[in-house]
Amino acid sequence: MVKSYRDLDVWKRANAAVLDVYRVTNLFPRSEQFGVVSQLGRTAYSIRANTAEGFGRRSTKELLQFLAVANGSLQELQYFLSLSRDLRYLSPADLEKLEMDLTAVAQMISALAKSFRLRLADATARAASSYASRNTGHVARTTKTSSEGLH
Repeated sequence: MVKSYRDLDVWKRANAAVLDVYRVTNLFPRSEQFGVVSQLGRTAYSIRANTAEGFGRRSTKELLQFLAVANGSLQELQYFLSLSRDLRYLSPADLEKLEMDLTAVAQMISALAKSFRLRLADATARAASSYASRNTGHVARTTKTSSEGLH
C-alpha cells in the first residue's frame, strides 16, 4: 500500500531523471546558467514536485490536476532537452537516454492518472446508485395547478 509519494514508482523514476538532468547540465556553458540550464532544472524537478504535491492533496480530482501539471512539465523538459541538443550542449547519447527515461515516466504518470480516474468514476457511480436506490418511504404526489381548477 502506498503511504507516501516517496512510495510511488513514478516519483522514484522521475527523481532519477532529475538527477540525470542536473548531471548533464553541469557540462553546459557557464553562459547558460541562467538560461537553458535553469529552465531544465525547474521543469525537471517540477515533475516530481507536482506528483508529490498532488499526492498530498485531499481529493482525487486535485491529485489528477497535479499529475496533469507534472505531465506538462515533462513535455516542457523534453522540449528544452531537444533545444540543448540543437545548441550542441547535449550529446545525442545523453538525449536518447533522457528521452527513454522521460517516456517511461510519462507512461507511468498516464497509468497512475488512469487508475485514479477509474477509481473516481467507480466511487461516483456507487454514490449515485446508492442515492437512487435509497428508499425513503415517501410517495410522489401531484398537485393541481390553478389553471386546472381547484375544487
